[in-house]
Amino acid sequence: MGDTVSLPNLSTKVVAIAAGEAHTLLLTGDGRVYSWGRGILGRLGQGSEHDKHFPVEVKFGSEEDSVRIVGIAAGAYHSLALADVDNAPGSGT
Repeated sequence: MGDTVSLPNLSTKVVAIAAGEAHTLLLTGDGRVYSWGRGILGRLGQGSEHDKHFPVEVKFGSEEDSVRIVGIAAGAYHSLALADVDNAPGSGT
């Protein structure tokens, strides 16, 4: 068994967890994603390749254009997040 990881103080329930080769994703009921583990190849979505030993929220878009995530998946060297298209920021007709 590996080490125990403390989760951030969440105000909503966890609805999904995805595990890659050496990283983990967590999705909350309000559409937030947290990642931790090995950051090589940018698989944590944190904008760097640094390892994270504790869950850190992944930011999608700017503060004004918050994106609600409805699904997550992780593979050996990648992470995926599925956005709620009806509520995603954008422009056009």
